[in-house]
Amino acid sequence: MLEKSMRPGSEAKLAQLRQQYEQAKAQLLALGYLVVGTVQKRQYSCGKPTCRCMTEGVLHGPYYQWTRKLGGKTLNINLDEELAKMVREWIQNNRKLRKLCRRLEKTSLAVLKLSTKMRET
Repeated sequence: MLEKSMRPGSEAKLAQLRQQYEQAKAQLLALGYLVVGTVQKRQYSCGKPTCRCMTEGVLHGPYYQWTRKLGGKTLNINLDEELAKMVREWIQNNRKLRKLCRRLEKTSLAVLKLSTKMRET
């Protein structure tokens, strides 16, 4: 593999990088479902002068709304509280996925540099 042209004394660092890569892969496999977007908790006043949102200041809601882009258009979906919690978790999984992918790429580049005489220009 790449080790044939490896720099002298880099075996320990290479082993450490491999371990980091395998840990990131294990975390990747542990991720659950994932989606993109944001979930917001909203409360409104309706504006009717006799409603308690105007007289007592008690707002309507809370309402949960998942917002995401689909085909270049913004899509809003109303959720109940339980579903909002689940969608937030899936959004967090998506963020973890992106972070793990960047870590895998960075580690791969470090292995390539260490295993070869490649230099960045």
